[in-house]
Amino acid sequence: MADKEGTEVKKKTLSQRQKEEEKREKIEKLNAQKESLGSRLAAVEALRSGFSFPDLQGAEVEHSQYGPGKVVSQNESVLTIDYDGVEKKQKLPFVVAGGFLHLPDSEMETQFVQMEDLDKQKSALEKELHFIESLLGDLNKN
Repeated sequence: MADKEGTEVKKKTLSQRQKEEEKREKIEKLNAQKESLGSRLAAVEALRSGFSFPDLQGAEVEHSQYGPGKVVSQNESVLTIDYDGVEKKQKLPFVVAGGFLHLPDSEMETQFVQMEDLDKQKSALEKELHFIESLLGDLNKN
């Protein structure tokens, strides 16, 4: 079949139209999932931003392996703890949430457990979002 200028016009088969419609629907569904994940990620990030690391310098702590110790310095989430003359670096909130390090304040421990939970949620959502974006990229290539 030729159009008015004499160029060839190809008609799409029913199967091609169905495949294009399925692809469009997949893209719409993935975009909706991406938007939902983005909203959930923003909510988790907002909750996590409400937590800050308290100043623990000078605090007496107890490590499950190293025993009693004293926080000699802190750089945001990294503690340097002296365990009877041996200094070890410990990463918050992981070390507390994992039950390795105990603080004198149980409410503070609970806060670190919540922080670690939010960090894990954030990481999982970011991975899922990256996967959705890669699927969308593949679909948009074709």
